[in-house]
Amino acid sequence: MVRSKPVRYSLVTAALALSGAARADIIISEVHPTGSAAAGYAADFFELTNTGASAVDISGWKMDDNSNLFANSVALRGVTSIAAGSSVIFIEGAANGSTDATIIANFETAWFGGSVPAWFTVGTYGGTSVGLSAATDAVNIFNSAGTLVTRVGFGASTVGVTFDNAAGLSGNVTLTQLSAIGVNGAFLSTNGEVGSPGLVPTPGSLGLLTLSGLSLLRRSRKA
Repeated sequence: MVRSKPVRYSLVTAALALSGAARADIIISEVHPTGSAAAGYAADFFELTNTGASAVDISGWKMDDNSNLFANSVALRGVTSIAAGSSVIFIEGAANGSTDATIIANFETAWFGGSVPAWFTVGTYGGTSVGLSAATDAVNIFNSAGTLVTRVGFGASTVGVTFDNAAGLSGNVTLTQLSAIGVNGAFLSTNGEVGSPGLVPTPGSLGLLTLSGLSLLRRSRKA
């Protein structure tokens, strides 16, 4: 049976409500649907942030775009756990992972000039049905059991600028806030893009970190 979009979104909202408090710590904090047009690495990416006080095991987790279906989702590769107060980006590569190493190396050069920060953690994903559109699309994150953990939608993108979701919005929402230099850690990359890939969003803007999680984050920044 083909469901209308309102019904599908209602199901998405219901699934999020049932996903459990343990998963509410994970947010999609940044999305870059025009990364595929970026000089140097040419790949879209999104970022997951753990706003909680303990690590979250993401083994077997998957992502999908705006079909909003676990059946269409593809595996997150290369990272199996997100530490408390940490962010991980996932870059789109080939379905079989054959391009991962090259894309990651090119990404690091494009964003950091090859001098990769110690806090940077990266994974990948890929498949024919999950390319992010610069016009309108979504990112859905499922756990290994197929339960929806979190999702965001977005409309028309600005080339070279990521969507900033430090606020932790999730569900039937459409991201509109673009990254701006100096806001929530966003900076100008070596190749002229604006975003904050892999950098934990400013805790004050998140409003989601527990006191324990915030303490962990502060200690990691001092190290």
